[in-house]
Amino acid sequence: MGAVLDEIDRKILALLQRDARMTNAAVGAEVNLSAPSAFERIRKLEERGVITGYTARIDPTALGKGLTAFIRITLADNEDYASGEEAMRTDPDVLECYHVAGEDCFLLKTTVRDPSELDALLRRIRAQTTVQRSVTMIALSTLKESSPIDVSEKAPS
Repeated sequence: MGAVLDEIDRKILALLQRDARMTNAAVGAEVNLSAPSAFERIRKLEERGVITGYTARIDPTALGKGLTAFIRITLADNEDYASGEEAMRTDPDVLECYHVAGEDCFLLKTTVRDPSELDALLRRIRAQTTVQRSVTMIALSTLKESSPIDVSEKAPS
């Protein structure tokens, strides 16, 4: 079950997802609270684990990493998942890793410079765990990439 959030909490979350650098005074002005009250609300959202951190979004092409790929990985039947999880969790080129239901075990997202760097990532993973099969899909273009979560409260359907 998710955290209980009131309308003000939801507005604060929407504002911070749009601009995490907003001052407490600016957040407070948007939700009709004083700066100290806004600060306290944000602090409580952080303490409860609703807000898990703040990051800067960086254009990977500015770093020469213009190739985005998604990799489906199936581990060997006898493989210990812990070794696979650790290999993918700690590799700096693995941007996202999901343990998934279905035919595969994991779904990874990476952004690398070129196919040889993608090959090196796959080799590193295979060196640390027994991969039965991997399927790599290279993104030709990005139609939508966003991280904001819809924080509005919707009635159950």
